[in-house]
Amino acid sequence: MRLGIMLLAIVTALAVNGPCWARQADGFAGTAFGTPLASLPSFLTLKKSGDVTYAVNLNERYRVDGRAPVVFYGFAAGKLFAAYVRLDGIIAREAMAKRITAEYGKPSLSVEGGVEVLRWRKGDVKVKLKYDPATKGLKLAYYSIASAGPAAALPEPDSVNMDELMQTYEKTKISKGISLPAQPAPKGYSPYDDGVTNPAGRNARP
Repeated sequence: MRLGIMLLAIVTALAVNGPCWARQADGFAGTAFGTPLASLPSFLTLKKSGDVTYAVNLNERYRVDGRAPVVFYGFAAGKLFAAYVRLDGIIAREAMAKRITAEYGKPSLSVEGGVEVLRWRKGDVKVKLKYDPATKGLKLAYYSIASAGPAAALPEPDSVNMDELMQTYEKTKISKGISLPAQPAPKGYSPYDDGVTNPAGRNARP
């Protein structure tokens, strides 16, 4: 009888709290899309361009095979809507595409100006992986169409000039005497280390 009551209580709790328990908000590296920049004290603003503000997280947790690429975050009207990562020399295009496909399903493929573009979508989140065979450049972008606000009107939300942002970051890093990331990621968090395969910041499963 007591066991039956316990089971009933568990089932009832899951029925009431199921959606919150099963899924967290979409985001990147633990920060949910829609989060106000003002509420993120570890984020350092690099530049503003119209309605969009670009920043880096001084406590960045994102890792790819144990390596820490610089992640640029885009905030529209002060709220997080995108993350951009340059992966040149960090991971092969095929390996990265395979990992994203495992989470988001089969991508669409196009070639634009000689650059290969792979696109995925799940709900309000879009993912784009751009590979330039000529330069071996590999760029990754995650963005939320629900959180973009006025920035949603941009034809290519991931068309930010990463070279310019990197130069700005390097100058800021030197002038402020900072380093990025400031600390290693906790074991088991990394999207592609320790069997974790979810780079979007939700509860990951091995």
